[in-house]
Amino acid sequence: MRSAIAIIMAILGTVLVLSGAAALWASALVKPDAPDDSAGRLVRTADVVGRLPVPDRLITWGVVLLALSAVAAGAITFSATATAGS
Repeated sequence: MRSAIAIIMAILGTVLVLSGAAALWASALVKPDAPDDSAGRLVRTADVVGRLPVPDRLITWGVVLLALSAVAAGAITFSATATAGS
């Protein structure tokens, strides 16, 4: 069951990251303020990424889900120890 949850969260996290990146790219291509060439598209993409519009939330949640799936799968573990001196 633990592995199934980790796989589902990894798939959803990947989908969120990819859809957020696609939304950023699409919003960069729609703006008509730069010349229509590859350098202009690169500049517009950098401008959109620099302003971090709403799609960055998709990427953030995707990264969170990917990290949680790694914890659920056991790839990342946390441990805490405490000692008392006498």
